[in-house]
Amino acid sequence: MAEALEITVKKMMDGMDETFLVFTRYAMRNKLPREVHIRFTKKTIKSQILQAAREKTLKYKEEEIMVLKQIPRRIREIRREYLFLTKELLKREINYIPCT
Repeated sequence: MAEALEITVKKMMDGMDETFLVFTRYAMRNKLPREVHIRFTKKTIKSQILQAAREKTLKYKEEEIMVLKQIPRRIREIRREYLFLTKELLKREINYIPCT
């Protein structure tokens, strides 16, 4: 990603606080790669990465990287409130489109 932002690797590493892999059942079930979550120390690096991802596709070893913004806490709490409904729809095999 440092190449896409045209900055040095050291500067990129200084801008990252934590990096960790997240194993999800969805990824395992659908044979997708694991998610990598990154917490940044500087907002500028984060905004540069999001901007670069919008302008062009980021790649690592010929694989496309999908960059997503963090879901706000308010949205996560709203989703959690309706989790029971989501489970019921899935159990009854009813297709739906989540709005948030």
